[in-house]
Amino acid sequence: MLNRIPKIALPLLGLLLLMGLYWLYWSTLADRMKAEVENWAADQARNGITVTWDDMRARGWPLRLRIELDNLRYDVASADTPWSWTTPEFHAHALPYRLTHIIAAAKSPMQVTYGSGNTQQRWEMTTESAEASYVIEKGGPARLAVDIQAAVATRLDAPATIGAERLQLHARRADEAPGSVDMALRGANITFSDGIAPGLVDILGPTVNHIGIQSRITANAGERVFQDIALLQLEGSEVQVSQGTVTWGQTGATGTGKLSIAPDGTSNGKFDTTLKGHDTIVEGLVRQKLVARELEGTLKAALSLLSLTSGAEAGHIRMPVNIRNSDVYLGPVRITGDDRAP
Repeated sequence: MLNRIPKIALPLLGLLLLMGLYWLYWSTLADRMKAEVENWAADQARNGITVTWDDMRARGWPLRLRIELDNLRYDVASADTPWSWTTPEFHAHALPYRLTHIIAAAKSPMQVTYGSGNTQQRWEMTTESAEASYVIEKGGPARLAVDIQAAVATRLDAPATIGAERLQLHARRADEAPGSVDMALRGANITFSDGIAPGLVDILGPTVNHIGIQSRITANAGERVFQDIALLQLEGSEVQVSQGTVTWGQTGATGTGKLSIAPDGTSNGKFDTTLKGHDTIVEGLVRQKLVARELEGTLKAALSLLSLTSGAEAGHIRMPVNIRNSDVYLGPVRITGDDRAP
């Protein structure tokens, strides 16, 4: 009887058996992933975050496991400053044999709200790509990376637009310091319309060429530190900036320092900052008639002298920025609050 079965049939039957077993394995993982998403949404709800979607499905067989969510909404109504984010389609995929590395992407247009009541802002955001990578390895810290390219955010309730060639965020839980996250933020060619910070745009120009911040945030949340950052609940936390740089037109600034946020939200800190391009700032102030033209030469000379005596390199001014009880001081001069005297 066996002699009548073609020799190629046995390998084919074995292959079909293996494919069937792999299909069962893949289907089990898909069901497990969908259950994990539902459990995660339920956990978020217990912390005041509402996560909803219209439909969820698993695709990608046989090489990948891909979870797709239609009209995903992440609503952080419980934060001190409520915000929400909505995308028409969100998908996350991983290799079936390596679920510790998840790559996700969101489609445009995305809707973002920030604030509540009369102060709420509504934005629509489009991107060429918006991707994220999350890695959880046994014995290693959790790592998050977000990469957004060719982004344009348009405010729907006011004439304002922000664009960016590229935005990148890297975050890593610092296991050697419980409750801490190391974060790096990079931005390239960020543009502002006239409705965004008009004073600064008029003086410095509409494009921030580069932003780079390397920091460590230490909160009281322990393992929940990522979530507290998402909730904007940073009371009782400390922000240590090891390196910060901004290049805006012909001007630039660098800074390092530390900011402590008390449980009641009061901030105190100190930053050592260096500014270059002070002549450009003076020219902008004169152009906007905020400084009399006859004072331009005198002010430039004074700032050049300050540059020589501040200990910074030529063309730069070193300035301490102090934050006391949430008021910001540039040297001894208060630059926030109703009373500008120290």
